[in-house]
Amino acid sequence: MLEDFKRALARVQSDYGFYIDCQANPAVALAGYDLSADERLTLGNPEKLADVLKRGIGVYRLPPITIKICGTHDWVNRAASMEAAMEDGGREAKVATEVAAIRRASTDDERTGAVVRLMELIG
Repeated sequence: MLEDFKRALARVQSDYGFYIDCQANPAVALAGYDLSADERLTLGNPEKLADVLKRGIGVYRLPPITIKICGTHDWVNRAASMEAAMEDGGREAKVATEVAAIRRASTDDERTGAVVRLMELIG
């Protein structure tokens, strides 16, 4: 049984669809594996599965999952939060918007307009 559990664990780590199937319909997803009731429960329970993946199983230690992100990424949607704050009449959000407009300006007229609006906000 332990060998099938190891195979299922390895597949959970590499096949996201299989992982989801283990959560949604474990009887079908795990039909081809010879597993104990506890092993089936572990594969179907995210908390128990995380515990097994963290500590490993007996002699065999599972390799850690590594996520590598390359390049430049902006993980914060600043525009959405500024728009929400502006709907509430947030002065700080309006100031931040005008500062961003100054930085983005590609012509003197755009920059001047943003500076004037900023000065009106600040007073």
